[in-house]
Amino acid sequence: MNNSGTAVRFVLVAMLVAAVAFGVFFYLEWEKPQIRLVEPLEMIGQQKDLTITFVDLKSGIRTYTVSLIQDDREIVVAVQDFPDPGVYERTVEIQIIPGKLQVADGETIFQVKAVDHSPLRNSTVLSVPVVIDSIPPQISLLTSAHNVNPGGSCLSIYRATKEVIRSGVMVGEEFFPGYPVEKDGTTAFACYFAIPMDVEKTTPVMVSVTDRAGNEVSQRIPFYIRRAHTFRSDTVTLSPSFITGKAIEFQQIDRSLAGKTPLEMFVHINTSMRADNDRAIAEICRETAPDKLWDGRFLRMENSATMARFGDRRTYRFEGTDIGESVHLGIDLASTQHASVAAANTGTVIFADTLGIYGYSVIIDHGQGIASLYSHLSVIGVQAGQTVNKGQIIGNTGTTGFAGGDHLHFSIMVGGRFVNPIEWWDAQWIDHNIETKLSSVFGPR
Repeated sequence: MNNSGTAVRFVLVAMLVAAVAFGVFFYLEWEKPQIRLVEPLEMIGQQKDLTITFVDLKSGIRTYTVSLIQDDREIVVAVQDFPDPGVYERTVEIQIIPGKLQVADGETIFQVKAVDHSPLRNSTVLSVPVVIDSIPPQISLLTSAHNVNPGGSCLSIYRATKEVIRSGVMVGEEFFPGYPVEKDGTTAFACYFAIPMDVEKTTPVMVSVTDRAGNEVSQRIPFYIRRAHTFRSDTVTLSPSFITGKAIEFQQIDRSLAGKTPLEMFVHINTSMRADNDRAIAEICRETAPDKLWDGRFLRMENSATMARFGDRRTYRFEGTDIGESVHLGIDLASTQHASVAAANTGTVIFADTLGIYGYSVIIDHGQGIASLYSHLSVIGVQAGQTVNKGQIIGNTGTTGFAGGDHLHFSIMVGGRFVNPIEWWDAQWIDHNIETKLSSVFGPR
């Protein structure tokens, strides 16, 4: 056979070998699966819920195993096989309960292993050192007198036996955060919380704390309702000029109202916009200082008459037909036109702008979740971030927003929830319900 034939056979054999090698290389696939923990893991408490994502975009996931390794002993938490190729990504929810797994408190290795469908069975092992801490903190209530009024405020002081990452008071489904206060090297928590207007003896009020391992514990706060309170109800008859005037005013600041009739605008403003504004106020009030900034009773606007009270339930009537309702979440105070408005107590301005139905408004943070709101102003005389002292002029009364006449709408918020300002104007109430509690735990301040 001539040299040319040999060369051809050599080339063919080389091509065949290369093709087989390429096929084997392609078939075997060397890429390892990926394992992702959705959130960092450092501690595991009495129960830990984890989200784990497995990814293998080449051959797919064959199996995964989740384990805890302690004292050279492997305790399998979860395992799952995928016998058929095609599962390229899978997110799973894993629940770890050390007590059921008979895992002792202390240092442990959390391990996740994933294997793919490649003939090489590529695998990935993720090992994370963790600490098992299944002992929940204990709560000590340091205040015993929790005498409350419907729609009012309350202060509870408590201590936890270990470091906590979340603490506060649950009133029904509402959570009010507690703020750490240190005295003589020990830390207690002061939590101001709002009392619902429809509070009953059976309303659940609980101190709730969570430690770094996620252990959560609650303890009921005993409370006494001082007196039943019946909030007023009245009917407000609206004139065509008020409906039309407010429609024109609000259409200039909210273009979504275009195309609606004045009556439709009123209904939208009184429902959707009112709810949006109240949610915005709650969010603004989350920007609170951790320390108590106020001192003594809050000031009531001088030489003013009460026009509407906290908790008033209003029915709006237009041309003989009821067109909406609302609950008044502050106190309306009327004086002379464009009367000066003073800060009710010392704090930091966290909002100074227009706010829907409340018009030109100022919100002052007094620390530890306490805030005051001044609305319907004609002029705003302060700006966000500014520190103001009790009695300092911050603006003037007006008719902006949903106001029917020149006045100040004044509100107090606790944890972003509206409460009755009358308590905060009362020096005796503050002394009995706040200052006495603080001094009994932390000493004279």
